[in-house]
Amino acid sequence: MQSYKRIPVRPTTRVIVDNDHAGDPDGLVALAHQLLIEATEVTAVIGTSIKTRPDSYVEAGSAQRAADELLDRLAPAHRPPTYLDASARLQDLDDVPPGAQAIIDEALRADDRPLVVTCGGPLTNVAAALKSEPSIADRMTVAWIGGNGYPDGGWEYNLSIDVPAAQVVFNDSTVPIWQFPQPTYRQCLWSIAEMEWELTSAGEFGAWLYERFTSPPDFVQLQGIWPMGDSPVVMATGLGSESSLLRTIDRPWIADDLAYQVHPGGGQITLYETVDFRLIIADFVARLRLADRQR
Repeated sequence: MQSYKRIPVRPTTRVIVDNDHAGDPDGLVALAHQLLIEATEVTAVIGTSIKTRPDSYVEAGSAQRAADELLDRLAPAHRPPTYLDASARLQDLDDVPPGAQAIIDEALRADDRPLVVTCGGPLTNVAAALKSEPSIADRMTVAWIGGNGYPDGGWEYNLSIDVPAAQVVFNDSTVPIWQFPQPTYRQCLWSIAEMEWELTSAGEFGAWLYERFTSPPDFVQLQGIWPMGDSPVVMATGLGSESSLLRTIDRPWIADDLAYQVHPGGGQITLYETVDFRLIIADFVARLRLADRQR
């Protein structure tokens, strides 16, 4: 039981968490971390379940189910709603996905706090929301884990899943973007031994989270580290970027071959070149232990 006074922190930023959640479990780490941070209020959890290979364990509805299980086990003080994931690429959607509608509704809601949509996968939901309601572009910021490095661009996994969606967000809209491209998010590497030690020592939820990492698909070959590439957005929204390196660059135009070209409409985005992974992972582990102590 807590017997001391805590440093007061209030939620100054609204966050919608968008990820596949049932794919690489680093998305679950990012979701749990975002929920445990007092400086942000998670107002919705949305996702995608676009199958990219036959042996993938992502299937329709899997993102929402994974998020719901995490919420059940973590039991945060404020439980945000979850929405059925988009399971088709932007061009194959018949209607506005529930997650995209959740973005629209939250962006249009009267609230003085800034809204950030953190996306650790394809930009399908964000693009569908912007196409359906273009006016929300100036009412939110998109923090995206995706795209290849600058200046050239090229193939990258999250971008490749739904290229037309990324083109809507980058090429056709003016929505502010914080981008964490592949060379940046690959800086976030957690030792498997350290992960095992820290998570299995962090109570029942930490042990459950560790179990999500113990049965990777056959195509994943591990060498002592696990990439935690979805976590930088948590730092940007809830911890602070003072110890990371970021700069403002010209907004790129994403070509069909995934290269970055000059954007005819101009504009700028924020590019994160380095992230303080020590801050991210130390904060996450500490919050897990604090939460377990308070149970």
